[in-house]
Amino acid sequence: MFEQLRYSIGILLSRYRFRRKSDKVTSFSHAISSSKTVMVVLPLQTHEINIVSGIIQLLKRHFREENITLVASNHPVALMRMLPRSQIIHFRQQEISPFFLPRKELAQRVCSRGHDLAIDLNLDFLLPSGYICKENGAPIRVGFSRKHSELYFNFEIRPDPTLARKLIYDRLADCLQKF
Repeated sequence: MFEQLRYSIGILLSRYRFRRKSDKVTSFSHAISSSKTVMVVLPLQTHEINIVSGIIQLLKRHFREENITLVASNHPVALMRMLPRSQIIHFRQQEISPFFLPRKELAQRVCSRGHDLAIDLNLDFLLPSGYICKENGAPIRVGFSRKHSELYFNFEIRPDPTLARKLIYDRLADCLQKF
């Protein structure tokens, strides 16, 4: 119960923070393919790195590795092997406030490089990753459709809950290729 109260306060604080940030009307045709830099918030579970490898391979085909930024709670060796020249921003649980918002230092590290595209690969909506994507200022922010996600993402994918996680990520990769 206390955790839900802290989460609700975090949502209210982030709504207040972004109250004046309105999104421009964006045409999504060629929006992703014309982007130069991308930030990807990886799933919190380390075992899912192999599951999202299809999306990482797609990004490697469309972006130079130097233009890919990965945000992860931990970065296994497999990730560094997949993208050796990419910037990996590692964050610890201490860098998340009691209201599930990134602390100022983490937000500054993530937002220090401007990005044209932000992708959150967490299937469940997580307030820190949604906040990071919105705070980043990327014109295109891709995430999965969940409660409160419309506040942070302007391109939402509705996952089919009957599919395996790997198939959901493969469908996301297919969808991203169309744009």
